[in-house]
Amino acid sequence: MRNAVRNSLTIGVAVLALGALARPLGGQTLFALGETAALDFSGTMAGSPYYAPGSDEVYLHVDVGDKRLRVMKDRRVLHDFPVAVGKGYFLRPDASEQGWHFATPTGVFSVGRKEEDPVWYAPDWHFIEKGLRVPAADSRARYFPGEMGDYALYLGDGLAIHGTKYENTVGRASSHGCLRMRGDHISTIYPMMKIGTKVIITS
Repeated sequence: MRNAVRNSLTIGVAVLALGALARPLGGQTLFALGETAALDFSGTMAGSPYYAPGSDEVYLHVDVGDKRLRVMKDRRVLHDFPVAVGKGYFLRPDASEQGWHFATPTGVFSVGRKEEDPVWYAPDWHFIEKGLRVPAADSRARYFPGEMGDYALYLGDGLAIHGTKYENTVGRASSHGCLRMRGDHISTIYPMMKIGTKVIITS
């Protein structure tokens, strides 16, 4: 999972009020910070090109600190559910390798793909973390049906909102970056989400 970088104004980040955003911003990326959003002119932040949600548009706000996911319409909260978020630690196979940071990135993303009965494809870090031999990229040993519950919303760069068979982990910092939800909660929001629905993740 890519580590979100906190940039300052000195390297091209401007802070704008969300209410001031009424039109597309030309491919720039915004990072939502509470009631404000940081516009990334340098192009170094995670996220996707941002179009401000309209007053009639449903979107998601995820608060990593509170471990809550809220379905929003304008300023109204339609649903409020607990989520599991990234553990926040680093895994490095050895000192010579960069490794992985298991944190949920903050930023503005959008739903790029929806999937029912998703099958998890395990990356290299899954096997390294467990002290197992890393299988070939096309090995069947990498595929885990049922691991992601009944539904998944993919946000890109390995990040997804999905169900889990480990529902006791929901509401904790227990994932490798993805946002895990209980089955009845993800089944509630799944039909409300469209391709392109905005997902604002804040710390």
